[in-house]
Amino acid sequence: MARRGHVPFRLCAGCGRRVAKRELVRFTVQGDGREVVLDREGARAGRGAYLCASFSCFEQALKKKSLLRRLRAAAVTPDLKEDFMRLLENAGKKE
Repeated sequence: MARRGHVPFRLCAGCGRRVAKRELVRFTVQGDGREVVLDREGARAGRGAYLCASFSCFEQALKKKSLLRRLRAAAVTPDLKEDFMRLLENAGKKE
């Protein structure tokens, strides 16, 4: 019997579903811990929050302020929405 590797799961801050970590988009706080930024590589140090790669989850997380709560941040960066949309567009081109 072949042994399977460990697959880490995380909760989406928008819809609350439990999803494999590699399928989610990671967000962190900027240096001073006040603004939420997109972590494209998923390698920035510090606290992270995850969202499904869908705009509806992004909107839900902003509306419920769950992204801010999970990251203990004060605000999102002004261009966060555009960065997330660009990421979704680039992911769509790769598929």
